[in-house]
Amino acid sequence: MHAMATVTDKALCIRQWDFSETSQTVSLFARDIGLFRAIAKGSRRPKSRFSGGIDLLTMGDVVAIIKPGRDLATLTEWGLSRVWWRIRGDVASNRIAYFISDCASRMLDQQDPHPGVFDGLVKALDQIERGVSKQIVLSEFLWLLLVDVGYRPRFDEGLDEAADPGSVLFSPSEGRLVQGPDGPGRWRVRSSTIRFLQSLESGPNTEETDLEAAGRASRLLAAYLREILGSEPPTLGLVFPDLAGGRV
Repeated sequence: MHAMATVTDKALCIRQWDFSETSQTVSLFARDIGLFRAIAKGSRRPKSRFSGGIDLLTMGDVVAIIKPGRDLATLTEWGLSRVWWRIRGDVASNRIAYFISDCASRMLDQQDPHPGVFDGLVKALDQIERGVSKQIVLSEFLWLLLVDVGYRPRFDEGLDEAADPGSVLFSPSEGRLVQGPDGPGRWRVRSSTIRFLQSLESGPNTEETDLEAAGRASRLLAAYLREILGSEPPTLGLVFPDLAGGRV
C-alpha cells in the first residue's frame, strides 16, 4: 500500500478495548487483509455506523482506512453479519472459541492474509454453535492453522518402522516423528493418535471420528503450537488445564 487505502472486507473481531466513552479500539481478523488493529470512533454511541458497538467474536462487513506506517487503521463502517450465541451462554463453548481465536492471532502476522485460516475459524465457530464435540473442533482447527502457516507436523515417516507399534516419538523442535530412545525434547505419542492426524490430511470425517483419539490429537497439537510460539497462550489452560505451566 503506497498511500492511504480504503479497504472493504469481512472480518471477525478477536479483541476489543474501550478507547473512550464513545469509541473502541479493536483487533480484527479480515479474510483478505489479515490481522489489523483499528480505532472505531463513536462506535459506542447508541446511534452510529457500528450497530451500537463491536462485540468480541462477532463477524461483520467492514470498511477501514489503512495508512502505511500507522499502528492503527481507522474503521469507518461495521455491518454486523454473524453472532454465535452458544459461546455467549455456555462457558465451555466460550473457552474453546477464545482459545482458537487467540491461537490464530498469535500465529499470524499483521496484514498477512490467510483466508484459509479465516474460513477455518468461521467453520469452527459454526461447529461450536451446532454443538459439535470440542475434540473435533479443536483437532480440526489446530491442524488447519498449523498447516496453513507452514508448521505442518510430519507424521508420514517413522510410524510403520517404530520399534513399539503402540507408540512413537515426536520431536516438537523438528516437527516430525523420530527414531531412537526416549529423551528430553521427545514426546511419546500413541500410534492411534498419529493415525488420526494423518486422516485429517484427507479431509475431516466427523461421522467416523474417534473422539478419544481426536482429544489426544488436539492436546498434542496445542502443545506443539506452544513450542512454536515459544510461550504459552494465556487461554491454553482454559481448554487444556493439564498442559498449563509448560506441562506436556
